[in-house]
Amino acid sequence: MTMTSLTFEQELLRAPQYREHTETQTPEEKPSFAELLGILNYNQGLVEFADSKAGSLILLNSLLIAAIGALPSTGEIGTFKLASVLLCSAAVYVCFQVISSKESSTDNGPGGMTRRKTKEWERNDYLFFGCISKHKSGGDFSQSFRASKADDRREAMLQRAYIIAGIAQRKFGQYKVAQQITSVALAVWVLVNLVPFV
Repeated sequence: MTMTSLTFEQELLRAPQYREHTETQTPEEKPSFAELLGILNYNQGLVEFADSKAGSLILLNSLLIAAIGALPSTGEIGTFKLASVLLCSAAVYVCFQVISSKESSTDNGPGGMTRRKTKEWERNDYLFFGCISKHKSGGDFSQSFRASKADDRREAMLQRAYIIAGIAQRKFGQYKVAQQITSVALAVWVLVNLVPFV
């Protein structure tokens, strides 16, 4: 007997407190922190999923390059091999872009140095490590959190969810490009293997 794992959304929808909250929530009622955290976690999960898919595609392209390298490079096969290796290398490069993709909100500082813009709402972002570490000490962070307003923290969570969703969208777009390049490289590899039999 196999056990199926539930997704975050399925678990959330099955939770009685979530059903009660969504059934009784009026339009002017503010979203709960649990609901906001669910949105954040869901989108962060998509970011991690895109990264793992890109890692798998890097592995596939690496294996394809190794398989191509084992083929003899005589006549037209050498040209096909080169094309296939170049395509695989391009796919690996795009996959690395997927894995290293992050928020793109930057300013060019003095001397052409890149500096990230700090936004007003980030002062109330108590989830992201980059915002938390801007506090002078743990005590300063604790005091700032206690003095913050719930509405400001909700706004920060919504803003952070939007940024994470943008990162996920960009990663999946880049992954799709890498997947298409890999498909072409695989087709060329199949041709290389068929040439001796034609």
